[in-house]
Amino acid sequence: MKTFKLLLHVLFGTGHFLVAFLFLLSAFSDRISPEKHLVFSYIGLAFPVFMVLNFLFILYWLVVSNWKSALIGVASFIIAWGQVTSYLPFHSMNTPLPEESLKVLTYNVMGFAYKNHTADSPNRIIEYIADSGADIVCLQEYSTSRHGNGLTTRKLNKALKMYPYRSVVELNANKYQSIGIALFSKYPIEKSRRIKYKSAFNGSAVHELTVKGKKVTLINNHLESFKLTMEDRSKYSQIIGNLGSEGLSELKGSLQQKLGTAFQIRAGQAESVAKEIKEAKGEYVLVCGDFNDTPISYAHRTIQGDLVDAFAASGRGLGISYNQNKFWFRIDNILHSSNIKSYRCTVDKVRYSDHYPMWCYITLE
Repeated sequence: MKTFKLLLHVLFGTGHFLVAFLFLLSAFSDRISPEKHLVFSYIGLAFPVFMVLNFLFILYWLVVSNWKSALIGVASFIIAWGQVTSYLPFHSMNTPLPEESLKVLTYNVMGFAYKNHTADSPNRIIEYIADSGADIVCLQEYSTSRHGNGLTTRKLNKALKMYPYRSVVELNANKYQSIGIALFSKYPIEKSRRIKYKSAFNGSAVHELTVKGKKVTLINNHLESFKLTMEDRSKYSQIIGNLGSEGLSELKGSLQQKLGTAFQIRAGQAESVAKEIKEAKGEYVLVCGDFNDTPISYAHRTIQGDLVDAFAASGRGLGISYNQNKFWFRIDNILHSSNIKSYRCTVDKVRYSDHYPMWCYITLE
């Protein structure tokens, strides 16, 4: 019996040491560019898995009263505490709002769910934006029809007439529709321009706004997606539900090829955006949008730099913002300079698009 307990102790100890090591490796994986070593990007995706496993091992050691072994997990949590609280913040959502606060909304609208907007059949995404009370709205996958029987720019502008200032940056177009990113604002947009980097359907834009007499540089982003087909996503969803699936090997190859390429493309895009942030002329900086990457990623870390992650600073929970096929990640973001304070950052669980909208209140200090 003693031999069995000793063997069990060694096995659990070895397993925990390996999990704690991988947990720390994933926590700091965002320091390394996927253009140099791609494997760290995959490890970063698994950060929440290693975090949960590490916590379960600690609970096990506490149950069996092995305090020394529990210290392995506790020490790793202390070392990676900044990453843990960034990935899983826990702030009060009842923080009093200053009277001068503004509401910022970022939303990947999935082409407005490819639906028209009429009095008889309103588009729920457009209704949501109109009713949001947001002062500044950043939209990704913004799409309008070139034909009158579809969702035209005229219909959109009429429905969102509470925003007198608008800037649409076209990223791709055909004879049927225009696709891009857009900024709708209750405050003047002085200048807008696209950030130069290669991408067929994704992009970023720099906007200069005047908000209550203050200069704000806002960068709206839709970084490179993984370009997973519906078949890829369906297989992934099935495998998560049935880990013994025979399709795992086939899916693994497909995901590695697409994910790896996207990680590397986003690295360059993130560096281009980070350069624009450093050269921003405004007194205040806001960065919004769909990064298509997690809080523990090279792209997120590179763009964030010295900025504050609004969700990490004032949100609560995992903040999962993509809602399809069991891809449980927060990939939508609002970042801001340190002279801006954010409140009540929220991922609003409305399933009108394949992304949930994210919003927060801010004050310009």
